[in-house]
Amino acid sequence: MSKKIAVMTAMTEEMEPLRAALQPEEIYHNRVVHIQQAGNLLLLQAGIGKANAAAATALLLQLFKPDALINIGSAGGFAYDLHFGDVVVATEVLYSDVDATCFNYRPGQVPQMPPSYPADPEMLKLAQTTANEPDFAGIIRFGQVLTADSFMSDPKLADRLRQAFPQALASDMEAAAAAQIAYTFDTPFLNLRSISDIAGQKAAQSFDDNLDLASNRAVQFCQSLLQKLI
Repeated sequence: MSKKIAVMTAMTEEMEPLRAALQPEEIYHNRVVHIQQAGNLLLLQAGIGKANAAAATALLLQLFKPDALINIGSAGGFAYDLHFGDVVVATEVLYSDVDATCFNYRPGQVPQMPPSYPADPEMLKLAQTTANEPDFAGIIRFGQVLTADSFMSDPKLADRLRQAFPQALASDMEAAAAAQIAYTFDTPFLNLRSISDIAGQKAAQSFDDNLDLASNRAVQFCQSLLQKLI
């Protein structure tokens, strides 16, 4: 039986390359959330930030019950050797703006929740296979991705988080929130993001300049991955 897979973005620009390729039918919308369907694919445009991501993910999983959720889009690079358009596949996602360490929780850990949200092993393995394809030679990285309700334009904030989370490759504004909801629904989750800017280095201007590149690259990798999943 074919799997029903949901692909989630925050922004219209991040979803548009996939919409153009699939010509999906809209099946749900409200002020922020748009859900479309093309065959066994559900496309969720959730809105920007953790609250929007969590609310939209819960709505999607409750109403449409996909077998897995893939979060794609743009991200700010934390590793200085990343280039615009590189794709970071998250081996785990966690918050960088949650602090309950006074109660012996780890940095980034929401109380009574896991310290981080690991990628689904099956999808991660298929992503590693996809990364070896000639089209993606040299542009795919695997590692930790952070989530915060802050765009990483402030160099001081970016440097502080690099010190606090030295393994982090990138930061976005939705993935850990979506992953937390997927965890509560026991839904396999994977986050893959393409680099639109480098945190703390004229990030806002770089984001504007490279959003289309990042969106297209993330969709290109996602489409190759989906061929192995569905």
